[in-house]
Amino acid sequence: MPQDVLFSIPFEAPISPYLDQARSRHLDWVRARGLIRTDAGLRQYTSWDLPEAVGRTYPHASADDQYMLMNWFSLAFLIDDDCDDDGDDDPDAAPERPDRVAEIARELITIPFREPGTPPDLVSPITLAWSEVWASMSDGTSVTWQNRFAANWARFLASHASELRLSASPTVPALDSYRVMRRNTAGIPHSLDAIERSRRFEVPAQIQAHPLMRRLREAATDTIAYINDIQSPGRQGRRVASHNLVVVLRARLDCSYDTALREATRMTYEQLDTFMTLQAYMPQICGELGLGTTERTAVEMSVEGMRNWIRGYYDWGLRSGPYTAPDAPPDEPEHGYAEDAQHPATVHLRTR
Repeated sequence: MPQDVLFSIPFEAPISPYLDQARSRHLDWVRARGLIRTDAGLRQYTSWDLPEAVGRTYPHASADDQYMLMNWFSLAFLIDDDCDDDGDDDPDAAPERPDRVAEIARELITIPFREPGTPPDLVSPITLAWSEVWASMSDGTSVTWQNRFAANWARFLASHASELRLSASPTVPALDSYRVMRRNTAGIPHSLDAIERSRRFEVPAQIQAHPLMRRLREAATDTIAYINDIQSPGRQGRRVASHNLVVVLRARLDCSYDTALREATRMTYEQLDTFMTLQAYMPQICGELGLGTTERTAVEMSVEGMRNWIRGYYDWGLRSGPYTAPDAPPDEPEHGYAEDAQHPATVHLRTR
């Protein structure tokens, strides 16, 4: 993150007491599942410290659920990071990347709609790993929750082929188009659904469908996505995508980078203020709907979980490898990508 952009977030978030224990188990898991095959890849992956992101965004999960969530989170992040690879190392392969990503995404989308434990049709390390994780994640949840999570997970995955094609175009989207697309590519809606799985509760359907709750979730999603976009331009060695908020504002406002950054920061605080305002109305909505004590507690935990996600993701972003790695020489990019983890034949995290 550009060090002159530090956000003042008016709440704290705890961190899981099981972080170190679950992190060790998780690192063994990604190696055992063939998602990372080299020592260099493991060092690079470890520098991201995705387990800390989980420990901060799902701090109340049990030790076993922390481990499960870390495994799932790694898949989502590796898919997202792979889509930031612009194919510079193999220009001839670049035009085929959207089709390849779409093929893998279709399989990953389909898995939650099958009976848990069903082997994937398209076999690769990442599809096998997701089949395993979904069987654990869906255990004990209702069909309603599974369908809601699966639908948001599908939007996240389906957005990436479109994201790749957009990135290959010089066209910068309009701000309204960016907002809609970014809510999908950020991967936050299904991550907010996972709050319920992390503590073994479910938000009542009538609250989940309420316009206030929907806007509350949008405000949380936008806050996290905008912070991520403001962090991203500071990541040396990676292209800044045209769907980044700062890039969109700079193009659409025809302004300097500093002006676009200030406007992006203002928009972030606008969404955070909206979240803070709307969360105060949730007890009133629960009363109007006649919810009982258990249902009210579920709503409170959901809102608390959103606060943990906003603050926890921000705190992790200040420390994580993807955002704080030092500048790399031109011939030694700072990142590896999990592209080959999606192919059946070769399964290692490679450094370009």
